[in-house]
Amino acid sequence: MTEIERVGGAREHGRMKTLRPTIDPILRQFFDRSIANKTGLARSRIELAEQRLRECLETEGERILVSADREILAAERQFTREGAVARTMHADDLIFVLLQFVRAPWIPDDLEQRTTQLRMTEYLAGYLLEERLVDAEQLRCQLMDLRAWINDEKAVLRRIRREMRQMNST
Repeated sequence: MTEIERVGGAREHGRMKTLRPTIDPILRQFFDRSIANKTGLARSRIELAEQRLRECLETEGERILVSADREILAAERQFTREGAVARTMHADDLIFVLLQFVRAPWIPDDLEQRTTQLRMTEYLAGYLLEERLVDAEQLRCQLMDLRAWINDEKAVLRRIRREMRQMNST
């Protein structure tokens, strides 16, 4: 039994698990697996991507919530402000935040960090689908938008790297 199943008591029902874990244990499990066996810069970049995603959650998260969820979030923040979005919201909310995470101002200038952040975002979306933590049918448009934003940013990275190679070869 995974940590997500223990925390959320998740049971499969149709396309999605019925009792949904909050974002915090999802991210903990995902990033713990991602940094396993990683060292040095690779590990540091993944850890920074997680830190930036958690900052993005807390900054952007409230904007994507419906009024009932904003009330829950406000109540949670009265107890502990830090990490309140991750403690109260769920995987479907995370998809909406990921859409912000792959755009300015959240995309880092450092090319290697940007590559890592895009890769982790792509893997995280896949993980949410694979674990059936989100309903692909209900979030089809958002998932397609996320894929498009990631592809666009990857194209920008390829262009920048190509230009850098051309500058270095001259």
